[in-house]
Amino acid sequence: MPLSPLFKDRLHLLFDETKGERERALAFEAPLSEYVSPPIDTKDVSIAGPLGPIKARLYRPAGNLDSLPGLVWFHGGGFMFGDIDMNEADIVARELAHRATMAVLTVDYALCGPTQFFPAPHNDGIASLRWFAANAGELRVDPEHIFVGGISAGGALAASVAIHDHDSGDNILAGQLLNCPDLHNALPPFSDELAAKKAEEPQAVFFSHEIVGEHHKRHIKPGDEIADWWYAGDAKSKANLAPAQIINCEYDGLRASGEEYGRQLAAEGTEVEVLTQAGVPHAHINRYPADCAEMVETLNNMVRWMKSH
Repeated sequence: MPLSPLFKDRLHLLFDETKGERERALAFEAPLSEYVSPPIDTKDVSIAGPLGPIKARLYRPAGNLDSLPGLVWFHGGGFMFGDIDMNEADIVARELAHRATMAVLTVDYALCGPTQFFPAPHNDGIASLRWFAANAGELRVDPEHIFVGGISAGGALAASVAIHDHDSGDNILAGQLLNCPDLHNALPPFSDELAAKKAEEPQAVFFSHEIVGEHHKRHIKPGDEIADWWYAGDAKSKANLAPAQIINCEYDGLRASGEEYGRQLAAEGTEVEVLTQAGVPHAHINRYPADCAEMVETLNNMVRWMKSH
């Protein structure tokens, strides 16, 4: 499918050298409409983490006091930026809480920077999932239906947390939702079809093997060894993990990682559904649903899959 005009008409904004990297991204993602939230109750919470308090926010359908399925959701940002106020955190949480009638916890996990490296995000992700499960009664969450998920780096974090959930023996999870995830330290080769998409829209398929490799170097403290599960696709075992849904983006170099992880999970007997959202580049759910029909399709696929698990 051709690249959606919503994205194609704005690609030039990502390459405006008069602006900084984050400023370019914000211009590219600027909304076309005013967001109207469904009826949702929110509550800011603090979770005790290994590096100190972790800021998080709980979303529930307004006035609903039932015990509901729960989702711990991680925003993207390449492990270098991002927060729970981004569309891909706040709006995705509102929409999923409403559409799936569930409780969603978004997490302001530790980011990497000049003095902070892996596994700081992972440790916060693990602590957040454990807190959510330990407090399920008070939060009115069904402990048998707890999911973890995220977008981009958040999808990578969710997959790593899911591996730790199994390997530690916690076994909290009913499933994991990985949206355009970055799952391998070295980006797998592009399929012929993905390479053709890059040739068709080189600015849209902006993640290359070189860019991803250079970016990943920023996550690891010089001299440290990489633990295999920090990138879930490199973990020694992917057997018996919580069922996974992977939704990749058609015009996204990271699709190579999501597709390869789907093959890896299936080969080791872990239940997995792999979908490709047509017509979109990386991180298309960092939008408003009214602006992006493809975001709505993705959200509905996530809801369908969670309801089946």
